[in-house]
Amino acid sequence: MSLLRDIFDIRRGFYEGGKLRGANNDFHNANAPFEDQASPDRDIMRARARWLHENNGIISGIDNSIKVNAIGSGLKFQSKTADSKVNNTIETLFNEWAKQQNCDITGRLWFGDMQNVILGQRMMDGEILIYPKLTNDKKHPLKIQLIEADRFDGAMFTSANTQDGTTYIDGMEVDTYGKPQKYLLKDGLFKTTKLNASDVIHYFKMTNRATQYRGISEYKQIIIDLRNLAGYLSSTMQSQRARASVAYAIKSGNVAGRIAALGSDKGHDPIFDINGVMVHYLNSGEELQTFDPSIDGAGYKDFIQSCIRLIAVGRQISYELAFRDYSQVNFSSARASLIQDHKRFSTEQAHFARYFLTPVFERWLDANVLAGNIKGLSADYYFKNKEKLCQPRWIAPAREWVDPLKDINAFSKEYEMGMATLEEYAAQRGKDLEEIITQRKKEKEMLEKAGIIQQEGAKSA
Repeated sequence: MSLLRDIFDIRRGFYEGGKLRGANNDFHNANAPFEDQASPDRDIMRARARWLHENNGIISGIDNSIKVNAIGSGLKFQSKTADSKVNNTIETLFNEWAKQQNCDITGRLWFGDMQNVILGQRMMDGEILIYPKLTNDKKHPLKIQLIEADRFDGAMFTSANTQDGTTYIDGMEVDTYGKPQKYLLKDGLFKTTKLNASDVIHYFKMTNRATQYRGISEYKQIIIDLRNLAGYLSSTMQSQRARASVAYAIKSGNVAGRIAALGSDKGHDPIFDINGVMVHYLNSGEELQTFDPSIDGAGYKDFIQSCIRLIAVGRQISYELAFRDYSQVNFSSARASLIQDHKRFSTEQAHFARYFLTPVFERWLDANVLAGNIKGLSADYYFKNKEKLCQPRWIAPAREWVDPLKDINAFSKEYEMGMATLEEYAAQRGKDLEEIITQRKKEKEMLEKAGIIQQEGAKSA
């Protein structure tokens, strides 16, 4: 046993990161599936994340920056099939459905606003369920119901195998291969509703663990830092307020005599009004001292900036965007920082479209084809050619330039070299090339009709 222990100690000490001696004694974590480790903390972190979002302007400001840049007023839909008539029909119907009374089962949210709520809740809570439900509305048969993570019934169904091989993981049923089969949701105090996994969109970000089945708050790395920062800010403000309120003090060399004097009429109000007229004399041996209410402003500022940088890193955006402060960087650094932020938002948009928008659109298109709402597109033809007809494209918000003239010139050079396309340029501006061409054609016709410009034929003549 001693030999085995010695061998184990040698192996353990080969990697610095694997040592368990000295300062690393409390850094001993067990290996286990993700859900076994995350489940006990998930609800607590979700509650703390909600509190921080509602009571901390820093985290809500960071979330708002991500939503504004990644989602804006909502990613816009365009149909990209080979048939322009079908595209126009689908786009018109989808834009009508995007109104709150048509897409939201509660009739409260437009589809663009719903996108912001879904992304925000994913970041704060870690996950959200989107339930596209078929209704009796013939014109708009599909409605969306949003289900918060609190509805998961993880208490009644723990990780345990049943006789048929089904495994329960924190409010979910998975088969022997680990594929989700059902979601178990609380329905009252003692009732559980089961939803088929194929009917529900479980929107969360799977990070570095293949055994992750549910989302976890994306504030996870900064919850404690945010709480400590909030406490520090509150204490500092209270301290400053107290220091500012107490501006003067009486210094006495005869404390016993002062206490005795306070018991008599002579000891009351030796100074009647500090900021007005002094109407009483100090007692013998006493002098008036002034408090300095200020604190070290430089140290306070540096500490706050350091905390914000750590929080911004934890939320995967730049400090400058998180704090709206570009005073500490030059133009080149600000531009480099913004480029990295744009990559972050592009990744967010791709994830959002892949795991939420496109699955919702596919269900919406299926429902409307079956309801006969898309003229010229029969159900039989559609389902045989679904891959060609279900071609959504999602246009992200316009991406503003740091230096418009330089960026336009750079694009022009890329376009001349054949390294870029007008469609890519339009997408960066949050627009569609076809719409731009159509609008320019209309404007040209209007100008020609008004006689402001001549027609091409008239010019050549």
